[in-house]
Amino acid sequence: MIKLMVQHERDFRAKYPGVSLSASNGILLANAEGEEECAAKGSVAIAINPGPGEIRLDIGRLHVAQERPAELVWSLLKALTADAQITMAQTNIMQTVGRERRLYSLHCSVFPHREFLGWMGYVDQPVDESQVPDAARVERHGRGTMIMATEDADLFNARSVEQMNRVEIRLAELGLLPAITSSL
Repeated sequence: MIKLMVQHERDFRAKYPGVSLSASNGILLANAEGEEECAAKGSVAIAINPGPGEIRLDIGRLHVAQERPAELVWSLLKALTADAQITMAQTNIMQTVGRERRLYSLHCSVFPHREFLGWMGYVDQPVDESQVPDAARVERHGRGTMIMATEDADLFNARSVEQMNRVEIRLAELGLLPAITSSL
């Protein structure tokens, strides 16, 4: 995938010289082609936009496909953030209970004007456990830090969401969640 991304970057630069890479399409990897397949087995989608150096991991019903998804997602994030150009990685979970669907970034994140960490992610600054005491796991990785807010992310469990929120509040206090709009 990295070779494919590098080739896409070269092709984009050749076709659009002088245009910022943030205008490129990036890459979307998914384990399902449509809503029916997603509903049947759960879905995992990784959207990689090399321009701004950002990775978004969208997870829907991962517990259906994987009994204990935390280690799988942690190892995936670790591999994806090994590139020194990556500045932030975040997980955005979507869960459905009955007819209600929640997306972490839309329904549960703390700040409407800042990036979010979600269930787990990566920031490109060194952070230790004492700085984010509510995090379930903090691990130095390259020049930055991987942070798991909670072992079991459940958007319909108030305690789980509160723990993710406390971690995000602390990261914002440390200046590690960039503002995405200055209007608020």
